[in-house]
Parts: sequence; C-alpha cells; structure tokens
Amino acid sequence: MSAPAGARRLMPQNIDDWPHLVMRQNPKPEMGGPVTDELRERVDAYNQRIGTLATKDTKAAADAIRRAHFENDHSAYGSATCVILNGLPMSGKTHAALTHAFSETRTTWNALGRAPDDPQFDRSIPWIYVEVPKRAGGLSLLKAIWTFVGLPSLPPRATAADYLEALRKIAPRVGLRGIVIDDGHGVGQRQSEDSRLLADILKGIITGLPATIVLIGTGFDESGVLRGSAGDQVRLRGARWIDIGNWGPPNPTSVGEWERLGRSLSDRLLLPAAAATIRLTTRGAIRTLHEGSRGRPGLAVEWAKRAASYAVQHDTDLDLAALEATRNDLPSPEDS
Repeated sequence: MSAPAGARRLMPQNIDDWPHLVMRQNPKPEMGGPVTDELRERVDAYNQRIGTLATKDTKAAADAIRRAHFENDHSAYGSATCVILNGLPMSGKTHAALTHAFSETRTTWNALGRAPDDPQFDRSIPWIYVEVPKRAGGLSLLKAIWTFVGLPSLPPRATAADYLEALRKIAPRVGLRGIVIDDGHGVGQRQSEDSRLLADILKGIITGLPATIVLIGTGFDESGVLRGSAGDQVRLRGARWIDIGNWGPPNPTSVGEWERLGRSLSDRLLLPAAAATIRLTTRGAIRTLHEGSRGRPGLAVEWAKRAASYAVQHDTDLDLAALEATRNDLPSPEDS
C-alpha cells in the first residue's frame, strides 16, 4: 500500500516533529458506506496512528513524574529526583514516558495562546527526548540534548561544564520541565570506561539541570551504568523506579492487565466491513497475545495493529485467527 501524499515518519528525537506528535488529531473515518480500497486504507492508517493506550504502566509513570516534579520544585537544597523506567525491549517503556511528556506539553502549548515555535518568542520546549548514542561517551549525550533544542553549536572545545551551564541558562527561557533519556543502558552490560563516563554525564544532567529526568533502559540491575560512585548516585536519585511490563500472565478467573489491554485494543481499533467484528477480549486471544509477545505489552500492541491491518485488507474479523495469521510478522523484541 502506498503512503498518502505528504506522509512521513514523525520522530520524537526531532523538536520540529513535536507539534504534529503532540497536537495532531486522529479522527475516525466515516463508516457505513461501501467498503472500498480507499476506505480500507483510511481505516488502516487510523489504526496505525492510535497512540495512547492507558495501562497501569502509563499511570505509574505519570504519577512518578508528577511526584518527581513536586520534589524537585520544592527541594530545600536543590537536590534532584529522577524517574527510572526499567524493562525488557518492547515492554512499553518509551510509550509510558512519551505519553506523559506529550500530555504535559499539550497542556502547556494550549495555554500559550500562540504557536510554540512563534519566531517572535523563545521556542516553547517543555520536554526533550533523546536516545543515548551508541557507545556513548564524553559529551555525546549533552550534545544530543543541545541539538534537540536547536541552538547553534558550542565551540569545539566546549566541556561538559560548558554545556550544562548553557543548558541551565536556556531552560527557563524555553520552559523546560523534563528530559527523557532513552536507551540509558546503551553502553553495555558490564562496567566499562564508557559506562562510567555515561554515569558521570547522567549524574551531571540530573543534578545540574532544572528539569525532571526520566531515564529509560533495559537491564539496569545488571548494567554498568548504575554501578560505581556516579552510577550509585544516579540509581539512588531514582526515587521512582518502575519496572515496565512486569505484568502477571492472564488468569482465567480474574480480570488483569492483559484483559484490560485486550479491551482497550478492542475499543480503539476499527474495521471497515460492517459484518466484521473485533474479538480481542476472548480468553484465547488474550492468552495468544501474552504468549506470542513473550509477555511484552509494547510488542502485543504492535502485533494487534498488524492483525488489524490483516483483518482490514481481508474483510475479516480481528480475532484469534487474525493474530495467528500475522504471528510470523512479529518484530523481534531484541530489535527495539
């Protein structure tokens, strides 16, 4: 299926994409007419654009960030609390963090009374999102944060202290409230010179910038990033540590997180054919979503969307059969 004219991938690492990510609407296609290829494409695109699915993890992350804001805003000595989201690949960590970051940003921008990038004012940047560069070391993370803000580069010989000082000065002007640092485990599982450098930089960012830091990663319990003197300070400042995707398996006698996820998916996804139904709340579908996704909610959501695309194109139900038909299309969790 060809992409609609003007369609492009939006990236949270790019501040220019945030107005589209934060403010864009996803209106439901008009239904009830004949099922045409055009309608199938519109329904398929609508399903793929569904973003926020509320789970216990999105609520826990939002509560933790709000509490960290409160503690940081009222700290007696300027001490800093960060939020650490730990979990397996495709468990929903980034989704949980960005759901709240987008929500806060939307509230701020709605109150501005102007475009957030109005050239007559400093650009409004309530949240920054960066990924830890591969083999992160030295200034690479600070440079990524600076690049997100979109300001001219600092002199080539600028130090970490120079970047932190420049970011401290710009933060109040842009209204900075938080920074999401993704793939914080990225330098590897064992303590190394790279992991020690990253821990030093993370500590400097957490204690040196007037923003709530949300650190996302996999295997923080084993990662060298949170070991050693600087790593300990990062870990111990993570007063809000959340293990994302740590859900119990479906239970035939109760309603748990997997059942609620199936209900949310059934409520949000659409099919163009009036005779087609969505049945992602059956015991078989819930069990299959759990087992096929290896217990990773983020992967389960991606799978359900692919199964929805299959059902849309084949004018069939979105059910256990559609899940099985797309099982081999699942991305590998290790690719996230």
